[in-house]
Amino acid sequence: LAAPETWLIRGKEDLAIILNEEGYDVWLGCYRGSSCGRQHVNLSVADEKFWNFSFHEHGVYDTPAMIDRILTITASPKTAVIAHSMGNAVFMSMLAMRPEYNTKVNLFVAMAPYAVVQMDISSRVEALFTGAMPILRKNVQTDEKLDLFVRRKINPLAGMCSKMPEACIAIMKMTQGKNAMNTDRKLIPVLTAYFPSGTSPKCVEHLYQLRKGQFRQFDYGSNSSNLAHYNQIEPPRYNLNQVRVPVSLYYGEKDTRVSIEGMTAQAQALSNVVQTRVIPEFTHLDFIIGNTRQLLYDPILGDLRKYAPTNQ
Repeated sequence: LAAPETWLIRGKEDLAIILNEEGYDVWLGCYRGSSCGRQHVNLSVADEKFWNFSFHEHGVYDTPAMIDRILTITASPKTAVIAHSMGNAVFMSMLAMRPEYNTKVNLFVAMAPYAVVQMDISSRVEALFTGAMPILRKNVQTDEKLDLFVRRKINPLAGMCSKMPEACIAIMKMTQGKNAMNTDRKLIPVLTAYFPSGTSPKCVEHLYQLRKGQFRQFDYGSNSSNLAHYNQIEPPRYNLNQVRVPVSLYYGEKDTRVSIEGMTAQAQALSNVVQTRVIPEFTHLDFIIGNTRQLLYDPILGDLRKYAPTNQ
């Protein structure tokens, strides 16, 4: 749901700038449906079919296209990939479905990795999402056009967070994690100017389906629909045995999006985890706007120096 600009809002303190100053070429990816991902070859955003995607399509089509483009322009044999939140699900689905891309990546760094989730959410939030799912599913099944969380020229959330920062902090605690000690509060209005950036109902529902800890393809909601799409009544699981690249996993201790159980399950499912680190007191958004340099970005830089040095 985020946009590339969220990794540039602090200037020299941001990971993208830090890595660039260390000698790395830094490419900021942008998925279809976001503010900078609406230039389809054949479809316009007014076409219902444009919005028929989830993070599965990001993994099977969008990310491989980005990697191939980068390697072509740089004439490099491999690239490192760094992702936050949903980007982890995208990358894992890519290698599960297109394992040939293992040979094109020398390191994957996953921050607050959302895939094998096992969320522990409140009954109120569960009821809210459960009530919304039939509406989203109706749009998915009928290909009715509907984009979610689209960026506006004037974002009322940014204005509210500027005038009432404590209200935004309260919302963040409810949705991202209860601790705010690492959050740079002055950056919250800046972040909300770029976030959210837009996606499809199908993508939101697919992410919601992961909450029970089953990392699998999109569930169309009925045996007949799944049979039509997959020739089986249950959506196929993504085979994480296909993920062979070195993986560094960074979790937030206070992240309500990614549970300890989910963290453990993902680490155990991957065959080449080179580091698992829990960042004390970090919430889901602290990876972007927290006090990150020593706790997070320096260790990531160490991973890159070891597995993806600039001389490669």
